[in-house]
Amino acid sequence: MSRALTSLCSIALILCALASPVQANTKVILQLPWTHQFEFAGFYAAKEKGFFDREGLDVEIRTGRANQAPISEVLSGNADFGVSASELLLARTSGQPVVALGVIFQHSASGLMALAENNIYTPQDFIAGSLEMGALSNDAESHAMLQAEGITPRQYERIPSTFSMEKLINKEVNATSIFITNQPFYLEQQNIPYRLILPRSYGIDFYGDTLFTREKLIEEHPEVVKGFHHAAMRGWRYAFERPDEIIDVILEKYSDYPFAHSREHLKFEYNKMKELILPDLIEVGYMDINRWRHMANTFVSLGLLQPDYELDGFLWSLNQNNSHFFSKNHQIVITLIFCTLLMVILLLIFNRRLQEQLQENKRLLADSECNKQKYELALWGGDLGYWRWDRTENALFLDEKGAFFLGGQHESCLFTLQEVKADDSLLSVQNFFKHFSDDIRKQDAAFKLEAELINDESHNRWILCHGQVLSSMSDGSIEIAHGVLLDVTDARKTRRQVEQLTITDGMTGVLNRRYFMSRLSAFMQRVKFGEGHFSIALIDIDCMEVINTKYGQPTGDYTIETLADVIQQQVRPMDLIARYAGQNFAILLPNTDSEEAFTACDRIRNYIAHHRFDTGSDSFFVSVTIGIVDTKEFSNTELNSKQLLHIAEERVKRGKIKGRDVLISKVNQGLTNI
Repeated sequence: MSRALTSLCSIALILCALASPVQANTKVILQLPWTHQFEFAGFYAAKEKGFFDREGLDVEIRTGRANQAPISEVLSGNADFGVSASELLLARTSGQPVVALGVIFQHSASGLMALAENNIYTPQDFIAGSLEMGALSNDAESHAMLQAEGITPRQYERIPSTFSMEKLINKEVNATSIFITNQPFYLEQQNIPYRLILPRSYGIDFYGDTLFTREKLIEEHPEVVKGFHHAAMRGWRYAFERPDEIIDVILEKYSDYPFAHSREHLKFEYNKMKELILPDLIEVGYMDINRWRHMANTFVSLGLLQPDYELDGFLWSLNQNNSHFFSKNHQIVITLIFCTLLMVILLLIFNRRLQEQLQENKRLLADSECNKQKYELALWGGDLGYWRWDRTENALFLDEKGAFFLGGQHESCLFTLQEVKADDSLLSVQNFFKHFSDDIRKQDAAFKLEAELINDESHNRWILCHGQVLSSMSDGSIEIAHGVLLDVTDARKTRRQVEQLTITDGMTGVLNRRYFMSRLSAFMQRVKFGEGHFSIALIDIDCMEVINTKYGQPTGDYTIETLADVIQQQVRPMDLIARYAGQNFAILLPNTDSEEAFTACDRIRNYIAHHRFDTGSDSFFVSVTIGIVDTKEFSNTELNSKQLLHIAEERVKRGKIKGRDVLISKVNQGLTNI
């Protein structure tokens, strides 16, 4: 069989040589957006390993400068190909004839970095701070994340990007926009703790670096575009298979002093890029029109695009303009013969590999059967599901319980990655790769992960994954890992109930004073930033000591509990009600001035005055005195929580003096029995 393969390969090589006339390589230019670094390693590999030469291309790789944008260089004809990020989509939808050839980064490297000592954990922590970041057109992911989290530009100060870590290190800004493959290295070298806030953690998942060209080049020279794409993608695969070799090439031939990166910096880039490019799971260059539409819709929400945008013709495919590739009859004939021979070779190779795979599968099944009884009892006793991921075989095994936890097939199966892509019904396997695979690839020993899933009934479920790496490849990445899955939804619910108890009053079920004060402070900050206004109403039960003395303490507690229910029924969904003290309640009424608050509280007062409190043995009526204060009564410099509550308390005291069953606010100094 090997002799037949050798003969067929020789014939194929001869025919290939006949089909490729000798001619000078075509000169083309690739424009990079920045200086030389591992971010562009695939293109260096394609040039230095001769992949471009084999496609008949003489490629010049140009570095970028601040005033030399790849899109403008390609459209003007100064370059033939370029590398760009999300601004490529903006250019296309604005009418510029750019075409995306392939995506390099499946996830954008953009993010925001803060020093660990700044205590910044979420985007909400940027409120009232200063952010060093680009404009919408070149830092769209960060802007989209802030908008998605309800943070407006008025709530923070934006400092234009200097592409330096100096302002962050000197604490002149609270956070700065960065590429996670690059800037974090500088802080790690200086042992400065930091924290990353990534847009994709908040649902803003954009493509990163994308190879592109102009429409005219595709129309006039489709063979050049096809050859460049093929060589470039081959270069990227080579770069990730032999990173150390390409790092040596960069250090020797592609170091831009004073911008050159050290070997340690280049290795740092490589490790971070693997998490964004996913070369082991996704073919380099793969892109999905639905992901581009998601990016476009995000730009629409930011006001950068109109909702009627068009993406027709934006994505290039290998089948595009095939009529230009084979213009001569003898090339068609030779190519058909070559393809036929190549198919025979591939079929022989495929058949041999298929036989080997079948034998390996039989061995795996036999081993699995021998070990099944050993761990089956332990899994059943702990209510655990089992999984095993073999990356060398691209196979994932889920037992019945594990598949059940992940929300898909309810039977033990061995799933390959090819089956996952081809069968949309394999929800359990898709959920495993979606929630756990990225984190598992970062492990080198025992680990514990947790993920939130949503079942068919739209209920949240939490799955805990314990795992262990069994073996690793030569580059340090995992080869085989296995572990167990456990549904911890009930435990999470219990913890959530405990958390709920910490913010509510145990007797009445409304918010407690501590949590109410924290929400009051948050609303106060919004008002100071010009975001609306609100009113506070303090409600005090009249003659509470008489009720306790006459009817007893249990009846007093019943009165407080019932009054809380009555107030909750009368307020709006947006209003916050809390038990402020023993017999006092506080209501925060957002976007409500004194007059509106007065009307709402008068309705509550009147309803309470006519509500019969019935304990079975006793029946009585109660009244309340209400003090109302509005943030509009104060200037920004005078406005604070203690001042608001003090004024409200003073107005309650004044109402008690006036005879109880009274509402007092700035616009009305006391009305009784309205």
